[in-house]
Amino acid sequence: MRALLMMVGFPDLPILSLMLVLVMIVLGAMMFGWIADLLLGASAFGTGFNTGIILVGAFGGTWLWHRYGFRTPFDPEAMRAGVGAGSGLLLLLVLAVTRR
Repeated sequence: MRALLMMVGFPDLPILSLMLVLVMIVLGAMMFGWIADLLLGASAFGTGFNTGIILVGAFGGTWLWHRYGFRTPFDPEAMRAGVGAGSGLLLLLVLAVTRR
């Protein structure tokens, strides 16, 4: 489990700090899911499914980014956060468009 968390960018944290970080990530994904539900209207999957889709997309995008080792001149942690948010929202939009 530790290797998986390190691979997606989590530092080696004590358990309480790790739980706090994970709760903040889930709450952020729920916020994105709720906003996406408002914006997509009938094409959306509901707040809960939107949140799940965003989390799966963010994890997958971050894993692929780390796996292929793209180099950028920007801060690696900021890029990982941007890639995670972008890939999660991209997956949600692709699924919403294909659902229609």
